[in-house]
Amino acid sequence: MSKCRIIINCYIFYKQKGNTMQKDVTFNLIKERRKIKNISQSELGRIIGSQAMVSRIENGQILPNLQTIHLICKTLDLTVEEYFYTYYKVGTDITDFRNDLNEKYMSTDTTALEQKYSDIKATNTLTLKHKHQMLMIQATIYHKTFKLASLNDQNFLLKYFDQIMRWQLYDIYLLECTLNMMPSEKIKPYISDILVQYIRTENKVYVSDIILTLIVKYLESSIVQKKDVITDWILLKLADLEIRENSNCKVWFLFLIALYQHDTKKINQAYTVTDYLNNPCLKKKFNLIQSIYLR
Repeated sequence: MSKCRIIINCYIFYKQKGNTMQKDVTFNLIKERRKIKNISQSELGRIIGSQAMVSRIENGQILPNLQTIHLICKTLDLTVEEYFYTYYKVGTDITDFRNDLNEKYMSTDTTALEQKYSDIKATNTLTLKHKHQMLMIQATIYHKTFKLASLNDQNFLLKYFDQIMRWQLYDIYLLECTLNMMPSEKIKPYISDILVQYIRTENKVYVSDIILTLIVKYLESSIVQKKDVITDWILLKLADLEIRENSNCKVWFLFLIALYQHDTKKINQAYTVTDYLNNPCLKKKFNLIQSIYLR
């Protein structure tokens, strides 16, 4: 299970739980780890925003956002798994759902995806979550050919995204899973908002793999849709981002940029990396994208 999916699932859970969490349990990890490392609230506050913010987080008065979680974990030498699982005991429903879609996508099991779609559709009371899940399944099916969704489905998603004032992980996850079936130019404002919200270049914070995965999917779609203006815009944004050397997204960027620039040498380098990583699934994805782009 990737760290990206763990963060998404855990964050959604605790945002839903909110004030129902026990204050004396939930945030002790931060306080205890901070004291062990001899870091004052004021010192941690200078990193994440303010001492008052640290105090409110430790007392359970507010829930930190993604960027703050990243900074806390980095400063206190915590893993994301420790941060969430030690105290929140979070389930993995959403992660499992997405992983299941991905497995069926890689195995070209369209029948199973269609059955999953039908099962959810048959639910007595369809909630917004159910509708989102159905659209995620639909996008997974459409991803094989990069077919666009109907205007009704596009507008349903765009209306939801238009109402977002501050992007939470659930929203980012939904966008990442469905953007391949919408025109790239319609997605640009959302990507721009997310980058502004979560990227702090002045602090030289490495970009979260969650954001990088989103950008990979957006770059992939813009290239396949042959929206060169959008692709060039994405590449300009990428040039300003701090990406870890060991990020799983680096090989994706190597391949997609090489494909867009028709750089056969670098495309071959990307395939060589997949061999080195012993990752036939990644190679299979590269083959699919290349076949669609070049047809």
